[in-house]
Amino acid sequence: MAGIITAAEMANAVGIDPETFREALRDSDFPWHNPPDDWTVEIDSRQHEAMRTVLLIVLLKRKRSTG
Repeated sequence: MAGIITAAEMANAVGIDPETFREALRDSDFPWHNPPDDWTVEIDSRQHEAMRTVLLIVLLKRKRSTG
């Protein structure tokens, strides 16, 4: 049985502000997320993979902006 993870947990694990990550997730406009629901998904699900992709983009943008 897979566990559950939140956007805040994912962001905190890599040193990203959770609100910054949630904003990027909202901007992604995923059809499977219904605001104002929490960003909580099953680990290793398609939704989790999508959230990981957005998190990677946020990390890359931060790296690019800090040099």
